[in-house]
Amino acid sequence: MANYRIRVLELGCAEHFPTDFSFDGYYLPGETMWSPFSMTLLQGEGKNILVDCGFDMSNPVKAGIYEASFASNGHGPGEVLETVGLKPDDIDAVIVTHLHWDHAGGTACFPKALFYLQREELDSWSNIVKDPAYTALFLRSFDTNDIAAFRELESEERLILLDGEQDGLFPGINIRVSRFAHSFAHQMVLVEHDAGVHVLAGDVCNRPENLLGTKELPFFIPNPKFAVGAPVNAVQDYMRIMKWVDSDVDRVVMAHDGTRNGRYPETKTGLGLSVYEICP
Repeated sequence: MANYRIRVLELGCAEHFPTDFSFDGYYLPGETMWSPFSMTLLQGEGKNILVDCGFDMSNPVKAGIYEASFASNGHGPGEVLETVGLKPDDIDAVIVTHLHWDHAGGTACFPKALFYLQREELDSWSNIVKDPAYTALFLRSFDTNDIAAFRELESEERLILLDGEQDGLFPGINIRVSRFAHSFAHQMVLVEHDAGVHVLAGDVCNRPENLLGTKELPFFIPNPKFAVGAPVNAVQDYMRIMKWVDSDVDRVVMAHDGTRNGRYPETKTGLGLSVYEICP
């Protein structure tokens, strides 16, 4: 069985992000929380693989959306990779969970990597942005320029469009798809280890409370943050995730999980951001 070192690399943080975005007012209504931005680095089988590619802070559109997201201390993926001894050219592959700007907005930073995305995700966003009736869906979650960036990758034969779920994308790495919930065809990356499966869930869920509920609310709490689909679909995905990890929420990696501090070994970098060791 393949074994990968899994590390979460923070790109920035929103120190006072409204809890209602993640819990729809059910939990901690009207309060704020720490919400990091991140990408995940997998190293093993002779490859450096990123799950999501962050955002290019030298791009004024990306920087503007970032600053409008209650966020500070944002850094591009190249800067962040340097803190773990890597350069963008060292990255062999980028698996993009979905096309929201903070997950897919750093393609220009990786001139040699192959990118993996669901065809349905790219086609759905390409179609939806043509209709002004849906503008509210992407005012703060999506940069329309990213469609052109991915089409350019496609023309360069550096974009592999996947059609649904796939086993063995890389040794020990399987793809599962969340449809019409947080995004149209959001990829979840399952990493098989001797100790069990880790699920890199992107934004399908935001924090453990989405999957575990709370003492007062002992049920799944769907994440509605910038979602395009139905909470019913989100809950069905949560049931699948908890089955895959044998109900061990510590094996679910969520891009904006502000509870990682204290749950995993943490290293502070010179950028004032954290690197979390999920699986050594």
